[in-house]
Amino acid sequence: MKIHEVGIIIGGIPIVYQNYDDVFNDNNNSDMICKSALMSSILNFAETLISPMESFESNKYNVSFKKKKINSNNSKDLDLFAYLVSDKEKKSEKLKKHINLALDKILNEFKSKYNGDDYTEITHYDTFKNVIDEILGKKDSVEEKFESIF
Repeated sequence: MKIHEVGIIIGGIPIVYQNYDDVFNDNNNSDMICKSALMSSILNFAETLISPMESFESNKYNVSFKKKKINSNNSKDLDLFAYLVSDKEKKSEKLKKHINLALDKILNEFKSKYNGDDYTEITHYDTFKNVIDEILGKKDSVEEKFESIF
């Protein structure tokens, strides 16, 4: 299975994302903001209507996500989403469990480091990409990264 992207969204704002695929790698910030707003809307919609929901799929991709709450320096209980976009494959329960564990680790690490921050300066969180890489594995290829979490 190939991972294309992993990211964190807080209150509809893209905080950090790590691309593992050139197709998903765009340096246009407005596209990233639009993509994150769309992702946040879809996740909130799915959670409201189909709760509990932890993933959805399109013709080409699976999107898995986890949600927690986080505080900012001026607000409490903001929605904190971690998501993972991968190739569409038949999901086994074991695969689903490992994806959920990886997303849980990402959320817990982020929350332990940055709970109570002001999330408006997203460049502050660029170093968290290294944490995402460590959680997924320290291998060179994307496939090896994901295989290492099993």
